[in-house]
Amino acid sequence: MLDDRRVDLNLLRVFQMLASELNATRAAERLGISQAAVSASLKRLRVLYGDPLFKRTQRGLQPTPRAVLLQPAINEALRIVEETLASVGDEPAAPQEIVRIGLSDDFEMAYGAQIIALAREQLPQTRIVFRQTNSAMAASALHDHEIDLAITSGSINDARIRHLSLGSADYAIVYDPAFRKVEQGVFTLEEFLAREHLLVSFSGLTGVTDEVLAEHGLRRTVHAATTHFSGLPFLLRNGDRIATIPSHAAAALCRLGVFASSPCPVAFPRYAFGLSWHFEALRRPRIMKMRDLISALFKRLE
Repeated sequence: MLDDRRVDLNLLRVFQMLASELNATRAAERLGISQAAVSASLKRLRVLYGDPLFKRTQRGLQPTPRAVLLQPAINEALRIVEETLASVGDEPAAPQEIVRIGLSDDFEMAYGAQIIALAREQLPQTRIVFRQTNSAMAASALHDHEIDLAITSGSINDARIRHLSLGSADYAIVYDPAFRKVEQGVFTLEEFLAREHLLVSFSGLTGVTDEVLAEHGLRRTVHAATTHFSGLPFLLRNGDRIATIPSHAAAALCRLGVFASSPCPVAFPRYAFGLSWHFEALRRPRIMKMRDLISALFKRLE
């Protein structure tokens, strides 16, 4: 018996999101309501179940043993309710769900638009949020539910993180052809070393190009540096600087119709990249569907 207390299904939806996100702010974002509304619902849930349900910690919310036992039952109850509504005509549109994809901006430049198009076509009512990350930060971001999927170079050595290989990439030179003083074509080593370079690296001090050249006893002249790829269209245009960047990012810049690219005159090692997700994401069908769409996209691009 529940006495006179009324059970609002929206409360169970709040519980479901809190159990999934373990963060009131992110739960509010996914539900499309304010954090204050989530807090008010949690207070009602605590009264309803006679248990704190979620305790605040430095890393977010921690479910109580009672909440852990309730989660599968509540998930199943909501699933049953959704199934009963599936055959009802003229039902209101499903609420928009957010899927956060962590990636560096070279991948975002090259593949972001295609990922958005796939989601729009096959995952309606889904908002894609791209968040900047890299292989060093992705595991922590996945654990903290700051992102749902991660596209990074290499793989993540963590038993709680699942990984799927997407392919490999090499490097290319990108430049403004209006400022190239020699006949267009493949860069020679002499021209490559003679040009002023724009470095793109996390540190802004050195990069893979410097490491490859050092193996051959060579050095380049770095004119300036940036820590992200998205500024390259503005930093390279109308100048004689060149940048050596992942080939997929170079191809994305060339599609703008302003820049040209060339293979590197020295051999660069190819590097693998892939898609990662936290094992808990298996309980969220939309994230798994997005994972499958991204995997299929890269298979088509091979």
